[in-house]
Amino acid sequence: MTSTFTTASRLISINGEPAVPLEAMPTSWQRVAQGSWMSEPRVYAALAQVFLAKNQGGHFLFLERSNTGHLRDAYRQGNGQLAWEAVSHYGEMFLPEHYPDLENIRCQVESTPETREESSGNQPVAKKADRLALINVVSDLFAELQYDVPATFYWTFLHPLQRNDLFEVRSFRFSEQDLAVARQFDAILHGGYVTMLRRLIDSISSRHGYFIEHGCGCESHLAKLKPCDSPFEYTIPAESRQKTLRAFFWSVMEEYLLFELRSATRLVYADNLTL
Repeated sequence: MTSTFTTASRLISINGEPAVPLEAMPTSWQRVAQGSWMSEPRVYAALAQVFLAKNQGGHFLFLERSNTGHLRDAYRQGNGQLAWEAVSHYGEMFLPEHYPDLENIRCQVESTPETREESSGNQPVAKKADRLALINVVSDLFAELQYDVPATFYWTFLHPLQRNDLFEVRSFRFSEQDLAVARQFDAILHGGYVTMLRRLIDSISSRHGYFIEHGCGCESHLAKLKPCDSPFEYTIPAESRQKTLRAFFWSVMEEYLLFELRSATRLVYADNLTL
């Protein structure tokens, strides 16, 4: 097993697709593959093995484009490094000790006086009821999905608790407070557009009078439902659950990899822009 980036010297086949051997994966995946806390631990490990093999080797790019052969080594080094970082991150985030202790978080919020003000300004802390409602949303999501989504899924939706204003619109990419978590949280939010999962998230949050919004500018905030909106119930069909969550996992690995390759501009967020 290894904990540092290396390009696999050999590949194996999993269901007819190239895959990095489990022993060449980040060490966390051996534990995940043998774990009992997830519904499909070996399948998730296989997805990570195939993802790493395909992104380290450029199987589609170099098979389908004959004029790209000279880029292969650079691709394997650059894209391979990003793919390794993605599978390393999610291997850790599927370990049970990294999931939030929701009851402890709830106790912390309940014990905080609602009238407390931040010393850095004169902004009142968000109402306790709003904060508790957000914790209830995440608790209901955990009750539904358990350990079949990575820990960062839940931490992403808890993140507004770190702000004075739960409803603040703030760019992950340009917020100094969020830079350390931008890549992992933005991957979850982009990956969350897997349709059935998105409906489930909206359904659960709507029970508590909220929806969680993510804009194209990589900003994330909690937004209250307007008075004309109403709660709705949705459950991922039993026959679709496994494929939906597998698709989500594959998507967030891709988004984690791609975050480092995407450009961003402050022009998106500028007020009263003059050119």
